[in-house]
Amino acid sequence: MIKNKGREKNTKKDNGKVSKGNMKGNAKRAKEMNNKKDVKVERRGEKRIPVELEVKYSTHQGFAIDWITNISKGGMFIKTENPLPVGTQLEIKFSVPEQDEIISAEGEVRWVAPPSHGEFVVPGMGIKITKIDEKSKKFLEEFMEKYGK
Repeated sequence: MIKNKGREKNTKKDNGKVSKGNMKGNAKRAKEMNNKKDVKVERRGEKRIPVELEVKYSTHQGFAIDWITNISKGGMFIKTENPLPVGTQLEIKFSVPEQDEIISAEGEVRWVAPPSHGEFVVPGMGIKITKIDEKSKKFLEEFMEKYGK
């Protein structure tokens, strides 16, 4: 039995066999579902690694301290209860383990997971690194090389 908006609909003919029309439809839906679950599209161009790094960031509106929970050469996720709007430009400063130097970069908020998005969603914002000086880029690449295996 398939329930459709509170009504029950029998998919079998009187002889107990499933009709050809339903078989074709079910086979098509099953094939589409299998194709969807087998293909996973990764939109990020760089490998991410899970981290817990304190980050200091600022915009023209103010300054905040939160935590980076994953990072790549091209961006990061900052866990925060107060994500900034998509498109916001920010200056970012953080350091990585075994490195005394501060990594400085500029970034842009690309997507947001608001606190009210659901109990299993970590609130925060996805940041794309838009500008990074050569020294900071080198430190970040060395960190990614060492810990991103």
